[in-house]
Amino acid sequence: MLEFIFTLLESSFLYWMINKVLICKFTGKKKVLLLSTAILIDSLFVYICPIELTILRILTFTIFSFILIHVLFNNNYLIKIFFVFLNNYIFLVSDMIAGNLLSWIYEINVDYLISKSLSLFLLSKIIAFLLVLSLIRIFKKINLNISINYWITMNFIMVIFIVLMNFFMTISSTLQKKNSHYTVQIVRISLLFLIMSVIVIYLFGEICFFYQKEQHRYALKLRNKELEQQLAFQESSASDLRKIRHDIKNNLANISYLLKENHIEESVKYINAITSTLEATKSVIHCGNNYIDSIINYEILLCKRNRINIQFEVDNIPDLNIKPTDISSIISNILNNAIEANSKLTESERYIGLKIFCYKNYLTMIVKNPYKHILFESDGILTTNKKDSIYHGYGLKIVKSSVNQYGGTFQYSHDNDVFAAKIILPLSQDLN
Repeated sequence: MLEFIFTLLESSFLYWMINKVLICKFTGKKKVLLLSTAILIDSLFVYICPIELTILRILTFTIFSFILIHVLFNNNYLIKIFFVFLNNYIFLVSDMIAGNLLSWIYEINVDYLISKSLSLFLLSKIIAFLLVLSLIRIFKKINLNISINYWITMNFIMVIFIVLMNFFMTISSTLQKKNSHYTVQIVRISLLFLIMSVIVIYLFGEICFFYQKEQHRYALKLRNKELEQQLAFQESSASDLRKIRHDIKNNLANISYLLKENHIEESVKYINAITSTLEATKSVIHCGNNYIDSIINYEILLCKRNRINIQFEVDNIPDLNIKPTDISSIISNILNNAIEANSKLTESERYIGLKIFCYKNYLTMIVKNPYKHILFESDGILTTNKKDSIYHGYGLKIVKSSVNQYGGTFQYSHDNDVFAAKIILPLSQDLN
């Protein structure tokens, strides 16, 4: 019974860490019930597992735990495997340190401690608790959405650590029987492994922080570029409009002269040229929100330049409690992705459907566009197959991050060669 209680503790530590660093698919009472059930099932499986060989027990436990965690949590499967490996390693290290430390203090063989000593189990679980608590604090500060290659490397390193730790646990008892002085060396080796793993995790954290900073820097670069382009568009439109107003007398005089001379065709071309310039400077969207007007009018201009047929329905939008840079990032990235997808199609196939409306204190934005290229998906978000993927394919991640910041939802689908994105933002959400 005592062994089952300690097994229950280890399973609780595992799901505690997983729940703190990963995203659960469920919430509220359902989440608590499912997590409690998973902990109990996990503990019972480990307790009644007939496999005696340690490494096989660890492998079996890892597979079983991963299946349960995969059902309950989002995130990439490699990330889930890593945290299962990490917890197994923590339990091995804590057992080895506690066992050999007490063996050294009491000057008795570690095998006797394992079968008789309650203090060994208590000390082991205290060490495991402290390690899990420390690692939770580290990983909560880390953005886990990094390159898959890093997670593959970390999983490989954790497997090596687990195999080596299992090897030293196996030989420690034999070495102690031959010479009790080996106990001190084994304790040192255990601590060395712990220090090595801490260093590896620290370096991994630094890689994650670097990756996160690079993504943040690129996100800011994209936002600044979008704002600069919109400002340039507005300045260009204002300049063209001032020029037309300044030259209106001259233009009218020229048209009048052409008509008097009966040059009808030339007059029509002249008028069409002026009309085209006026059309280019005219704002198409007037939704009552200056920021959204500016962003969408600029994107409409890009569509015209790229010969993309854009169909839009935009209701009156009130002032939003959303930073201008964030609303610009959300709308611009969604529409820029649609424009990029259309640029790979023939001109007759190009179109973008845009719909923005308010309903029940929520702002909803729906964008649809055709596509023909292959889509890649990771962690519930589309990625890219380009080599510099740290930068490319980042638009939708920025959208998701900005939407989540304001308590909204971002969903997308891709069926029958049509990509549809849906964004819902609460109108009353306060700025963070």
